Amino acid sequence: MYRERDWVLDRIREDHRLRPDTPPQQLAMRHRVSLAIVAEALSLPSPARRRPPRTLLLEPVKDAIDRMLLQDLGTPPGSRHTISRIIERLRTEEDFTAASYSTVRDHVRARRIALAQEPEPGPPSDG
Repeated sequence: MYRERDWVLDRIREDHRLRPDTPPQQLAMRHRVSLAIVAEALSLPSPARRRPPRTLLLEPVKDAIDRMLLQDLGTPPGSRHTISRIIERLRTEEDFTAASYSTVRDHVRARRIALAQEPEPGPPSDG
């Protein structure tokens, strides 16, 4: 089976990035290429990231998501916003369709943990 050269070089670099202590001989056997190809792959710079980070994608709606999650803090677990419901509300209320389910899910998971750990604000003091 023929594999494109760039694809093979990318796989070798990715494999080396994940396991930097792997010897070149083992990389050559794993990817069924010569040591010269492995050396070439490791000498090339890593390609620039093509996708914007997920956090930047959600930047316009982070406040809206936080408001939904703050509403959920005092409610029982069964009546809290699900990820699907949050996405639906973002589409209707914020006209936001740029993020995938997994992007919203990962952000909501992290924010729920962070919001649960924050101390609740007490009554204002008359100082």
